[in-house]
Formats: sequence, C-alpha cells, structure tokens
Amino acid sequence: MRSQILIAIVCMLPYSRSFSQGTIDRIRYFNLKPDITSSQTIHSSIQPLIRYIPPQPQRANTLVSDGDTSVFYTKFSPKGNRRSFAILPATDSYFQYDTALSYRAAVGFNFEKTWGKWYNRTLLTSGWSLREDYTQTHVAFSPLQDRKSFWFTDIRTRLGFTPNDMLHISTGIDNQFFGEGYRSLIQGNQVAPNPFVQFRVNFRNLEYGLLYQFLHDNNYTTKTREWKYNTTHYLSANIGSNFNIMLLETVVFQGRDSTYKRGYEVEYLNPFVFFRPQEYSLGSTDNIILALQSSYYFASKKHCVYFQLPLDEFVLKEIKNRSKWWANKYGAQLGIKGQFKKWSYLLEGNLVRPYTFSHISSGQNNGSLGLPLGHYLGSNFAELLATAQIPFKNFQLTLFSSFYLKGYDDSTVNYGGDIYKSYTSHPKEYRNTIGQGMTQRAVSFQVNASTTLDKILLEMYIQAGMQYSWGELGKSTAPLICIGFRNNLFNERKIH
Repeated sequence: MRSQILIAIVCMLPYSRSFSQGTIDRIRYFNLKPDITSSQTIHSSIQPLIRYIPPQPQRANTLVSDGDTSVFYTKFSPKGNRRSFAILPATDSYFQYDTALSYRAAVGFNFEKTWGKWYNRTLLTSGWSLREDYTQTHVAFSPLQDRKSFWFTDIRTRLGFTPNDMLHISTGIDNQFFGEGYRSLIQGNQVAPNPFVQFRVNFRNLEYGLLYQFLHDNNYTTKTREWKYNTTHYLSANIGSNFNIMLLETVVFQGRDSTYKRGYEVEYLNPFVFFRPQEYSLGSTDNIILALQSSYYFASKKHCVYFQLPLDEFVLKEIKNRSKWWANKYGAQLGIKGQFKKWSYLLEGNLVRPYTFSHISSGQNNGSLGLPLGHYLGSNFAELLATAQIPFKNFQLTLFSSFYLKGYDDSTVNYGGDIYKSYTSHPKEYRNTIGQGMTQRAVSFQVNASTTLDKILLEMYIQAGMQYSWGELGKSTAPLICIGFRNNLFNERKIH
C-alpha cells in the first residue's frame, strides 16, 4: 500500500522582515486515527505515536516505541520479528522556481532498529542549498542570518524504551505535535527539531505525559543563540474508542535573566505540580500556557471533528465586558476531516488574538529559533483552509487551498502580530481585534502529484501553486513550481 504522503516544499521568500511569517503555504500530511483493536489505549492526538505491534498468538497488543504505525514493520520487518533493522539511503533535494531559481542537493541515510524493548530511529541528510528554509535544519548547523547559500544539514533521532504496557520513555532530537488538525496551535512540527526527553504513562484509557524540551532564542545583536526551555505535561482521556479530551499545561522559561544564569529550573522538573503556583513561588515571569483539545470520531471512525483552545492569559471579567483587552490572549481551532472510500479531506479554521504567545522577552515566548512553536503565522490572524488527498494507481494527487487575514506590525508600533516582540510595547489597552495594524489578506491554491518507489521509500513529486496577497502592505502574486525527491521513513508528518 502506498503511504499517503503530502509534500512539504520550501516557502516563498519573505516580502520583508516585518512580516516574514506570511508567505505562501505548503502542503502537509494529515492522517486519521489508526485502526487498532485496543484503540482506547491509543492517544492519536499526541504525535509521534508510540509504535504498535499487532496481536500475535500468546501475546497481547503491545505499545513498544515511537514512530509511524505501519511503514517500517510493513515493508522491512518479518512478521513478529522484534529484532529488525533497516539502513536506507536518504535524500532531500529539489529544484524550485518562485521569485528566482533555487535548489537543494542533500543526501544521507536513515537507520531504524528495534531490539527487545528498545527502539531507535535516526535520520541524517546534508548538502548544499541556495535557499535558507525556516524549518528542518538543526540548530548546530543552521545559519543565524540570511545567506545566499549555505551547507544544509538535517539531523534527528529518537531512542525509545518501553519496559511494559504502561510506561514509555524516549529522548533525542525531533519535533512534537499536539492535536488532530492540519495545524497545531499548541505545538507543531514547522520548527526545527529540538532536543527533548519524554515520559508517557498509560493506564487503561488515560495517558499522562511529561515533556522536557531544550529550545533556542536567536540573539541577532551578538550573533549567538541562547538556551531557553519548555516543560509540558498533559492528561489525555479516551472516553470509549471515539471521543478524546486532553488538558495541557506548558511553561517556557529562559536560561538566563538579568541577574543570574538559571539553567533548567529544577522546580519545573517535578512531574506532579501545577506550573502556575511554582512560578509564583519562584517570583518569576515565566510564560505559562494552558490548553484544552478534544476530538470525536464517527461513522466507523472514518470522520473526525476536533478543536483546540490554547489560553495564554485572560481575565474573565474583561471577556464578559467584551472590552477586547490586550491581555486576553487565546486562540481557537475547529475542524473536520475524514475519508470517502479512498479520498481523504480536511476542512479547518484557526484564529489567534493579538499578543498571544508573546511575553516580556523573546526568551519567554512560545517559539524557538525565531519561529512560533505552533501555527506559522504566530498571532493576530484568522485562517480557513481545505485540502484533499486523491490516490490513483501509480501516484497520489493532493489539492490545497487557504485564506488568511493577518495584522502585521509597522516599523514603530507593536500591534501584536509578532510573538518575538515584547508585549509591554502594546499601544492601547482595549479594542484590540484580530487583523489590527497593517492588515493583509492572502489566498493560495496548490496542487501536488507524487509517486513513491516502495523498495527504498523514495518519493518523487512535482508541486505547483499560486498565492495572491493584498492589503495595506500592497498587492503581490507569488507563483511556485517545484520538482523534488525525498524519503518518507522517519516522521511522516514532518515538513521540508
């Protein structure tokens, strides 16, 4: 069976630094809940999934490690073999034309091995690039400023250990994804992979997760990167096999403040406390975000309705008064996805209020390496999108369209569109609305055709698209034509 892969392409060159996040979108992968008998123990809104081994004689269903639930074991492992491995050549190369002709030529390898209760998956690709992507370059190799060309390197790895059906521990360098949507407003995979340690505890239909992440803050003045950190814990509950609800709390804090070097704050290592009281006890101004997400599968799990609600800061009185206070910072996502025979579809709406995910300094915002951890537009925007996957005998066709409205900052005033600006510089207390500032609208259409060489999981693709943007920043038309090759063994949700 051909894996349903949507191709991710290099984004268009930004119009200017002031609104560099608002570029042409790119096609991404979305999936439905895996069809697994013990589905009450699978929490599909937390990705990558823990690897599932199908039931065999004298052995129950087992969760053994991170990764995709089908690709590796279907193509490279003898049925029931727990000591399997694969080493495959890997590439991430393309030729692209938009505002100019560019290319990337990167080759490497992909290694995967499962032995007993342990598991490892490692990817390394490296080569020359004429275009600086805003994703998928590891911090140790990515340039800190714009360059006309540079040596591109993408490295990621996951080492997982599952001693029993209740506990899973993993560490490495990779992305995390929360949610069932095409986007994630909490944390997605559009940023470069980062070092992490993760614990996942399953008990019947409950999962408790704890995630420690090591992020970076770009210092363009000194041309250096400074450590920042994130601790996240969540409780996910499956009610039956179709309904899921999850509560999440995350805290982002900088490794150094004006008085001393903190490092990783030991108070946030405690897995059994709420972060807000801990923050108060430390006398800090760390950034704490709460989130609620839920999903419901229906019609034999072929369709799903889902939503996300991240809460950065808010005062209930101000919300009731509809004062549009600047510090009522939150977002919302609502979507539906599903499948008709072999056709897959997804419809989704996202919005995030001004100043959401920003903080006093960029070392405390919900971002890494100059980019948001969640939606690539950051804040102060509303978006509608639709995509469909249509498989044919020898190739797959993907259609995508989107519309967004976003308010950008001008050179002197912070209207809440850039999460890397301090929220202390907001110009007004009330009447802050989505799209305020330099209002820009954009509509885009894209089509992608791809085919995969199954023996080495090499995907060949061609993508064409067009984006039209208009508003206070002017009008522009951005075309995109791209032909490329890439491998799909590591994390099938990732973006190139």
